[in-house]
Amino acid sequence: MNSSQKHIIIIGGNAAGMSAASKIRRNDPKVKITVFEKSNYVSYAACGLPYFISGDIDRADNLIAVKMDDFIEKRNIQVKLRHEGQSFDSRSKTVNVKNLDDDRIIKLEYDKLIIATGASPIMPSLAGSHLQNIFVLRTMDQGIILKEHIERANPKNALIIGGGYIGLEMAEALVKKNLKATLVEMRNQLMNTVDKEISDQIENYLKEKGCEVLKSDKVTAFIGDNKVEAVRFQRSDELPIDLVIASSGVQPNVEFAVSGGVELGKSGAIAVNTKMQTNKIHVYAAGDCAEAKNLLTGKSDYVPLGTTANKQGRVAGDNASGKVSHFNGMVATATVKVFDLEIARTGLTEQQATDLHIPYKKVVIKDKTKASYYPGSKPMTVLLIFNAINSRLLGAQIAGYQGAAKRIDILATALHKAMTVQEIAELDLSYAPPFAPVWDPVLIAANQAVKNSRQ
Repeated sequence: MNSSQKHIIIIGGNAAGMSAASKIRRNDPKVKITVFEKSNYVSYAACGLPYFISGDIDRADNLIAVKMDDFIEKRNIQVKLRHEGQSFDSRSKTVNVKNLDDDRIIKLEYDKLIIATGASPIMPSLAGSHLQNIFVLRTMDQGIILKEHIERANPKNALIIGGGYIGLEMAEALVKKNLKATLVEMRNQLMNTVDKEISDQIENYLKEKGCEVLKSDKVTAFIGDNKVEAVRFQRSDELPIDLVIASSGVQPNVEFAVSGGVELGKSGAIAVNTKMQTNKIHVYAAGDCAEAKNLLTGKSDYVPLGTTANKQGRVAGDNASGKVSHFNGMVATATVKVFDLEIARTGLTEQQATDLHIPYKKVVIKDKTKASYYPGSKPMTVLLIFNAINSRLLGAQIAGYQGAAKRIDILATALHKAMTVQEIAELDLSYAPPFAPVWDPVLIAANQAVKNSRQ
């Protein structure tokens, strides 16, 4: 590198980090880009890991979006695996990175720095939490270790801690692997990002598929000598268990950011503006370590999703390489599949609207995914939450089969455009018997909301 060549350093090499690196290279063919990643992989689909565990995806390599050699040879992006960012100094514009293979500390100068350190699973700090056979699932390395363990040790009784996205997907994966699965959730419902009408469907369907569900309960201790042999609960009877998946949420990895004086938001994640800039000049942050603006509340929020991470990474890459772009916000749109049941959500839940003191109304309708006479038509539920004063949509949830979940994108778009339920009811949605009834369930729900808004 000649003395005049600019150097952009990225700490973290998955969704946000590699999106940023690729964007920078497209913008500037000459700048030096170095990505440091503490694991053994970059640019992979972490959301696909439960399907790798279940066997629906047969090889871990299938989850890799861009091979590391392609980054290095085709895009001229230097990628250093098993290198972890330790600290940085914004005054001297230097970073300290640790080589995890030999513990050597490397000090490098940067012109721009992008922090994309992601998030880590929350591990329960309980008696026996040091025992073997307790796993988390967040990285490719963890997914490979978990799958190899299941195939080698042939466990029989599994416990999943947490009823969120990963917990639900892992319940399916473990049942498919012929394990007896129990899911425990400390709240009084599964998937707290939806309302009870949708959560009840998830719970009932899990039970139909052979998964035991414990709600309003929590683990108090893991029991065993070297490995987990049983689990003790606060309310339920002790269970024999030989495999535990801890999936009770994630926390942003902010230690590196804090080392250089980067400010955190109220959520505990890194505070950024729409350009993904932190409070430190020439320092950006993106992905699961950073906050994002919630378009419905107008406030910063922490909603770690892969879609948001990729978008934030591109914006950080633009601004770090001299272009100007903005990530204006999100509405927390997400989907999950539990066996054949599809669940999707966007915007605010009823509980969130209540907590924010927003006057709202709610409608819930049940209809079919296709024309009722068409073979394979299945039930689906649409739930809409809308402002009781101006009828603007606040949130939506869907549960159903065979393409039901993707209808949430209509309602996410409506949220981005601040549409009223009347405007949604007037949308020209497609129709053909194999795909939808002549009145799509989204339109039926919107029309019901219009009627309720006039009452």
